[in-house]
Parts: sequence; C-alpha cells; structure tokens
Amino acid sequence: MKLLPRPSPNFDERNAEIDMIILHYTGMQSGEAAIERLCDPETKVSAHYVVEENGDVYQLVDEASRAWHAGVSFWRGQHHLNARLSRIHHSPI
Repeated sequence: MKLLPRPSPNFDERNAEIDMIILHYTGMQSGEAAIERLCDPETKVSAHYVVEENGDVYQLVDEASRAWHAGVSFWRGQHHLNARLSRIHHSPI
C-alpha cells in the first residue's frame, strides 16, 4: 500500500503510547472535501489518514504526532483519546 502525503497543520505532540484504532465516517460529499476540511487550519480538526472509496490512502498527520479528531473523549477508563490513537480512517461517501 502506498501512502499519499497530504500534510495537515492541525496536530501537536503525542504524550501517550498508541494503543487504539478508531474509524470515522465523515459524511462529506467527497474524499477531497474531507481532506480539505481536515487540512484547514481554521477548523482545528485532523486525522492521521483518509481512506477513499477507491482504496487510496492519504496520510495527513504522522503517527508520531497527535491528530485532533476525538475532542473530549472517554472510553473504558481512558481519557484524551487523541493521544492514544494509532490510525484514524475517514471514509467519505
């Protein structure tokens, strides 16, 4: 699999080990629309990866950094899930 780079400015330092994968569905009109939103500094939102319907995978944020997508979060006793996530896949329409 070849990762296609589309760097987002919306990330910061990761302060926890990666131990989760979360899949999101964006509901955007297209993969490109989702990528544009996730790379827009005004939105303050991002993801590590976007997976297009045709199988193309775009990397927006390096896994060594924390993407901004989960917001205020809690699951199975864990808070701040952005810091713990390994890959975030957004599958547009």
